[in-house]
Amino acid sequence: MRDWFRGLFDAELRERRAFEKLTTKVVSKNQQHEDRMLALETLAGMESDEALSALFRRWDMTAEKEREDRAEKEYLAKLLVAKGEGMLGQLRAHNDRSVNVTWPIQVMKDVVDDEEVVSEILRVLIAEGKRLASFKPEKKVTLLRLLQAHEDPRIPPAAVPFLDDFDESVRYEAAELLALRHHDGTVDALVARLGHEEEDSARVRGAILGALATIDPDLGPHRKTIDKHMVEGWSMGKDGKLQAP
Repeated sequence: MRDWFRGLFDAELRERRAFEKLTTKVVSKNQQHEDRMLALETLAGMESDEALSALFRRWDMTAEKEREDRAEKEYLAKLLVAKGEGMLGQLRAHNDRSVNVTWPIQVMKDVVDDEEVVSEILRVLIAEGKRLASFKPEKKVTLLRLLQAHEDPRIPPAAVPFLDDFDESVRYEAAELLALRHHDGTVDALVARLGHEEEDSARVRGAILGALATIDPDLGPHRKTIDKHMVEGWSMGKDGKLQAP
């Protein structure tokens, strides 16, 4: 009986070690391309959340050879799409913990409708906005860029707060997004940021002016603020419309 229990334990231990080797292969730059591809396929054949979570770790590694890296990520995307909505829980968990959200969002687009994709991007973006200012901003930049491909009334009000982000690149991307997706309060929010006493980035001010020119409202009532914070090359006509360089 003791030998039977020992054999059972050893079998479980061997299975655990084999699984750990697979997950290591998936994220190791030292593995051959073919070995990583086989590890992806093997993990995809396992019906467990643990195996799915291991697959998502591949998004966080960049292989040394760009062609192989893209081939593996395209193959992973195909494997995950084939799993359908059953993998969405792990996809959302990945988006919560990882900076690398572009590929998972692309996968999601092939599984659910556009409204649900936007919901996921906004969910993660809002969560990132609540993090401490010391958190790396590139994730917010990526999420704001991803929203440019979508039309949804929820986008403008979600983007406006990022005009006041601590990071210049995030503020710039928020202005760029609002040029494409705006609502009734967008102009006031853009002008307010343009005139903000702490806005010292000519790049951000240029993006704000570009957004205002794209929206093309009558900016006459805001002339005083805009004139005071105009970027070189820009001007405002008598009709209250901005002229780009």
